[in-house]
Amino acid sequence: MRAKAAGQKDNSAAIAAQFGTSLKALRLYERLGMLKPARTRAGWRVFAEADIARLHVILSLKQLGLPLARIAALIRAGKTDLSMLLSMQEDMLIKSRCEAEHALTLIRIAKERLRGKESLTADELAALVRKISDTVVRWTPELDRLATRTFTPEQLSKMRSHDDAAAAARLSERWEQIQAELDLLMRHCTPSSAEALDAGRRLVRFFRELSGGDKAMWNANAQFWQDAVNDPQIAGQLQSGNARYAFVGAILAELGRLGEIQF
Repeated sequence: MRAKAAGQKDNSAAIAAQFGTSLKALRLYERLGMLKPARTRAGWRVFAEADIARLHVILSLKQLGLPLARIAALIRAGKTDLSMLLSMQEDMLIKSRCEAEHALTLIRIAKERLRGKESLTADELAALVRKISDTVVRWTPELDRLATRTFTPEQLSKMRSHDDAAAAARLSERWEQIQAELDLLMRHCTPSSAEALDAGRRLVRFFRELSGGDKAMWNANAQFWQDAVNDPQIAGQLQSGNARYAFVGAILAELGRLGEIQF
């Protein structure tokens, strides 16, 4: 039990102001057992140097995005595998960032594709969002790490630019058409059929456009998707499904055998 602080007054408000937090937050940290300020005989809280140091710890860990329950557990444990903890938190934050970026991309593309339409029902909007979602890669921490290993920082910056919503909308529509054609071909043709090879040639032209005429970007993209499809953990996260990727891979392999895939 903390000793009574004699002859001192409650300094909670001053501490809260110093750290840019609130009295409500300090009370919550106290209820969770993270802070234990001494009390005067009148019941006032008196934060000593040790309490202030602990508050620094709490707020620093909060900046990492750790939930309060996790911070409280860390404080109670005294020592823990901080490297593992930070890696887990990094994955959580990357996932949150990826989800937010994915949602923003869908919103921007949907706004462009809805330009000129006066209204849509909720069902029509939901159907449109599903179509768009199928054309936009949903990034995950695993894909993010693979991209970081595969692309240069400049290439990543170019890929993640969301400034041109109109271009993204056009890309979404074209990719939607390509996927529909591929799905039809998968049901009726082999990868080496004339129809499939023609579709593959159009797909290669499409990929060349995406690379912006940059051979290094073309090669990096090819390596990225090859590694993604061959990684069991990542392949399961790709919304297009392994069957379509395998079909496209077989078409491209046949075009390569014919000597038609050259940058």
